[in-house]
Amino acid sequence: MERFARVAAKALSEVLERPVQTSDLETPPDPKLGDFGYPCFKLSKEFRKGPPQVAEQLVAQLNAKKELLGTLEASAAGPYVNFRVPQGEVLQSLLADILAGPGLGAYGKLPEASRGNWVLEYSSPNVAKPLNIYHLRPTALGAALDRIGRYRGFKVTSINHLGDWGKQYGMLAVAFRHFGIPLDMNLSMMELVNLYVQINAEVKKNPALEDQAREAFAKLEKGDPEITAFWQKCVKISLQEFDRIYKRLGVHFDHIWGESFYKDQLAPLLDLLRQKNLLVQSEGAWIVPVTDAQGKELPPCILEKSDGATIYATRDVAAAIYRFSQFAFDRMTYIVGGEQRLHFQQVFSVIRQMGPEYSWISRCEHVPTGLYRFKDAKMSTRNGNFITLEEVIDLAKTRVTELMEARRKNTPEGALPSAAPTDAITEAIAVGAVVFHDLGTDPARDVEFDIERVVDFEGETGPYLQYAHTRCLSILRKARETGVLKEAEGSAAFFDKKLIGKLGAPEELALIKTLGMFPLHLERTLTLAKASQLAHYLIDLTKAFGSFYRECRVLGDDPELSRARLMLVEATRRILAQGLGLMLVPVPERM
Repeated sequence: MERFARVAAKALSEVLERPVQTSDLETPPDPKLGDFGYPCFKLSKEFRKGPPQVAEQLVAQLNAKKELLGTLEASAAGPYVNFRVPQGEVLQSLLADILAGPGLGAYGKLPEASRGNWVLEYSSPNVAKPLNIYHLRPTALGAALDRIGRYRGFKVTSINHLGDWGKQYGMLAVAFRHFGIPLDMNLSMMELVNLYVQINAEVKKNPALEDQAREAFAKLEKGDPEITAFWQKCVKISLQEFDRIYKRLGVHFDHIWGESFYKDQLAPLLDLLRQKNLLVQSEGAWIVPVTDAQGKELPPCILEKSDGATIYATRDVAAAIYRFSQFAFDRMTYIVGGEQRLHFQQVFSVIRQMGPEYSWISRCEHVPTGLYRFKDAKMSTRNGNFITLEEVIDLAKTRVTELMEARRKNTPEGALPSAAPTDAITEAIAVGAVVFHDLGTDPARDVEFDIERVVDFEGETGPYLQYAHTRCLSILRKARETGVLKEAEGSAAFFDKKLIGKLGAPEELALIKTLGMFPLHLERTLTLAKASQLAHYLIDLTKAFGSFYRECRVLGDDPELSRARLMLVEATRRILAQGLGLMLVPVPERM
């Protein structure tokens, strides 16, 4: 459908004499209205007409230039210009496109590195702290955009910007000394966390410890050997722990660069800012007055504290400059918690003021993510009331195992395999459930975690989509067992032009059109930086497949009709598997 959407967008661009993108097109709420809709609300003032009259005028212009539309049909419905793809095109073109390749990874994929450079920063945990549930929001969204971006032709560079520099490491060093632990002693991640919690509790009783922590970090910045060796140990322990959890999620990065990576660039940066007369001294600290993109004054951005130490804003300015020098990006996206909105406004403002050679800062964006909440409590490592990401996945895995075992026992003999689900299957379902629950929510919204809703096999969940995929596989297996299908699974031979005439039921057409929308929803996901766009599409696809499966018997008495409908089953399997894979959701063969 993307091909037809491009025709519609190009035709509109011609009559409006301005660029119209496929992302400007909407999906009408009622399929009877058409396949794409262009809203005319914003044109009302320009045309000096109501939106419905604008829509009628545009349709008249489009129909007067039929060559612009090709095979598309244009009509006005209220304030929308709607476009419909003819049934013949739906059956011939879309099924051929989807089934043309040998398997996954073909439909909607654009040539590698054909659309420019995109730098993605995501996950970004702090060293000496475990990956908590709230890290899932930026990690899952970033990894999904990473995969989708590559699939859609971007040259993506993914960066995990570790919080490995700052006063908290001075705080840990103070904790070791305060509690009489040698700095060279080996501790586990959770032991480091417990020490961090304990020392923060001590600071409330003895504020002088916080001054000691600042002094310890200042020593680290100056390269003190003992403090540096201690810090390196914390980093090593953390990276090993992070990697273990990332592997469970299927997440990897092109670069893992912590804040410390930029430490040698900070002094030259501060000198440059002084040369540009941007730094102002305030109460012993060096700051830059800043505004938002609209010119509204913001709290100043502190770049060097009164004790000479830098803060993470200094390192983020240096990081942005370094990344542009290395990757000449066309887009850089920071996927970081919404509480950092002001921070990024300040950082972007500092760079904007550095001169026209830094105009690339307009290509940078902060995509804010919401929080996870349990019983209305925000989690904090400092206070000790946190839940690790691993605990959440393990909880989901336990509940999935219980549900599948109960389902197996309550199913008539022969309807399901008698063997209990394997560990690999329950792991795949648990990871898929947790990740899809996160990505299915608008990233800016907070998430209330409810394990029963997350692992529900019937709701709009990861397991619901995984089960739809296994149902497709089951139908295809049965088709082979009965001899209806002989081709190897995933082969290009699934598409048979001679069988197209067998299709045409409303549910079949609706499913094919929904399948064809896959590339458009990938593009909307990238444009909005919201994987929830793709998640909702996959839910709609699964519902369309359910309607088709209920109303259209796949393996019936007519072998040719069965083979024609098996094309729809295979097409659905491919798009579900590809879409779920792009969202980090595993697709087990059996459930």
